[in-house]
Formats: sequence, C-alpha cells, structure tokens
Amino acid sequence: MAAVHWRNLAELAGFTQFRNQFLASALSSVGSALTPVALSFGVLEATGSAAALGLVLAAYSAAQIVFMLGGGVWADRLPRKRLMVLSDAVSAASQITFGLLLLTGHPPLWAMIALHGLAGAASALFMPASVGLVAETVPSRLLQEANALLSLTRNISVSVGPMIAGLAVVLAGAGWVLVADGLTFLGSLLFLRRLAVPARPAAEGGGFLRDFRGGWQEVAKRSWVWTGIAMFMIFNFVYSFLYVLGPVSLSGSDNGGLLWGAVAASLGIGDVLGNALAVRFRPRRLLLTGRLMMLPAAPLIVVLGVAPEPIPLILCGLLAGIATTFPNTLWETALQQHIPNSSLSRVSSFDYAGSFVLRPAGLAVTALAASAFNTQVTLTAGAALIALSVTASLLDRGTRTLIRNEHQDHPAPSTAPG
Repeated sequence: MAAVHWRNLAELAGFTQFRNQFLASALSSVGSALTPVALSFGVLEATGSAAALGLVLAAYSAAQIVFMLGGGVWADRLPRKRLMVLSDAVSAASQITFGLLLLTGHPPLWAMIALHGLAGAASALFMPASVGLVAETVPSRLLQEANALLSLTRNISVSVGPMIAGLAVVLAGAGWVLVADGLTFLGSLLFLRRLAVPARPAAEGGGFLRDFRGGWQEVAKRSWVWTGIAMFMIFNFVYSFLYVLGPVSLSGSDNGGLLWGAVAASLGIGDVLGNALAVRFRPRRLLLTGRLMMLPAAPLIVVLGVAPEPIPLILCGLLAGIATTFPNTLWETALQQHIPNSSLSRVSSFDYAGSFVLRPAGLAVTALAASAFNTQVTLTAGAALIALSVTASLLDRGTRTLIRNEHQDHPAPSTAPG
C-alpha cells in the first residue's frame, strides 16, 4: 500500500482534456441533482396522482436499463465524445421541453412519460462512454484520483441539490427548475465539444450482436469481473431496503423525520470522505481492499432494525458512506486499468446493468418481507446477506490477487500537463 500526496490533484488538473470532462460532469451533476424534487412536485401538481408520478419515474428506469447494454456497444464502436455530446443534447431537449410543458399547466401524461423515458435512454448512452473516456484523458497512474474527483462532484451535488431544488420550486416553480436542468446539459455539451482526444483504432467489422457477445466474453473470461457484478447486484438489492424500511423503523419516534434526515446527511458526508480517501490512499490490491472496505456498510442496516439511536445511526451512516464510495472508485479504476480500452464501455455497461437490475425488485419486495417477518428481521437478514455476498466474492482468487496496473495500453492522454 502506498499513500500519495495532494500534489497529484494539481497534476491531474493540468490535463486540459480531463478538465473539460470534469467541468462537463460537474455541470450536469448539479442539474441532475435538481431534477428528482422538481419533477416529483411538478408531476404531482399537474396530475394530482401518485400513480402518474410512478409511471413517469418508471419510464426513466426502464429506458435506462433497456438502453444501457446497447450504449456500451455503441461507446466502443463510435467516438465516445460524440456519443456523450449527443446524450447531453437529448437530455437538454427532454428536460427543457418537460419544464415548458409544466409551465403550460396542462402537460399530457403520455408526453411526460415519453420525455422522461428519453432522458433515461440518454443517460444510458452517457454512462458507459464516460467510463471509457476517463481512460483517454488521464494517464493510468492517475485514474483513481480522476474517478474520485468525478464521483465527489456527483456526491456533493446529490447532497445539496435537493435542498436547492426545494427552495427553487417554491420560489420559481418546478417547470423553471427543469428548464434550468436542461441548460446545465447544454453547458456540459459545450465543455465536451472542446475535448480533443486521440482517435481510437477502428472497431473490427461485425454487427451489433457480435459486438454485444464480444463484450460479454470480456466479462465472462475474467472471474473477478463477473463475481464483482454479482456481488454488487446483491449489495444494491439489499441496500434498497434501507430507503424503505429506514423511515419505517424511525416513524414511531417523536423525532423520526429529523433523525432520518441526520442519517441521510451522515451518508452524504461519508460519501465525500470516501472520495477524499480515494484521492489519498492507493492500495496495491484494488479489489481485496475494496471488498474489505465494503463490510462496514452492513452495520447501519442492523442498527436501524435493532437499536435506532441517534449516535450509533450517525456513526454507522458515516461508515456506510465511506464503504460505498471508496470501494466503487477502486472498482472503476480496476476496470479501466485491466480491461482493454476497445472493450471498456461494453464491460462497464454490463457492470451498470447487472449491478442495478435488481434494485427496483428490492424496493418492491421490502414491504412484503417486512410484513411477513417484521422490520427488524428483514433488516438484519439483509445486513447478513451483504456480509455474505462480499465475503463470498473474496473466494475468487482473481479478486484477491488483482493489483493496480499503471501501464495499461490505453490511448495516450491527448494533452500533457500544462
């Protein structure tokens, strides 16, 4: 294990193309953090129906899952910058149009479903391309710091965005907030257009299905990749219990809402600390360290079910935040350092799709499980399942022995520091 100095961040900032990608990501992250609150209140105000809101939100998730794997194939075939610019343009158009429809006062439900589904599809194109683009804008030895900084902007935006959005909805209305979100995508697009990355070797001839199978083969032949995806699938399935049963377990106390807000805040602070740790601490064994660091995510779920007292909950929330963001940064770094760049977006699309495909199911079955057993048993069983899945992934030798590779044969960053 080796520690690094903060001067690595200054060196990272010297790469012009990464600066452009970072600024693009920061802008779109801020805008996206405003959307959940504004969209929810906008749809509810327009329709007065929780079912309508559920359909609009489901359209985004469904489109994201459906288009994610295709997005990975296209991001390995086409210039990633071009695909991300297209994604930002579509996102800007969908959000601005959605906002303007809300401002009319009579937005049709079908249009809101279609527009939010379009935004989900655009996000599915953007995410795999973004993972691959990072490896084209910084040298391999700085990938961990780059991933940590990009994640940090998202975490901070998610932490403060809802509060800003709530105030903006009250002062200006949900429609104008969504229009503002669309404008942040246009700003992101302008920074992405300034990127000058070297051309990648032309993709081998073959159709979409052949490339899709090729991406799966890259996953299947690396045990550390598919066991990691399986572990994240279970982890995210169980972690969704937290967002349903957390408020339920605290609802009986006098200050339950305040305490749940404190837990959410501690998770956000932990996320930031996890990214700060990823900037400072560079373990040699990326996945072994990452998996061991994931185990402290389980106590928060146990404490919620067994002893939901303020101090233990806040401390466990801090640990859980660190235990999710730091290992995730190490995981992304491992993919970027060990997967050929020509296949990286396809592998990351399988990672995204596999990791989150069961999360909606987790949200759906949580209430049923709690009714059948009780909240305490459900949360405790979930925590045990997290610990078991993380530990089981370490049975894979590749996971235990994978070390950082700072000489991966990616295209050289297009601009040297300076």
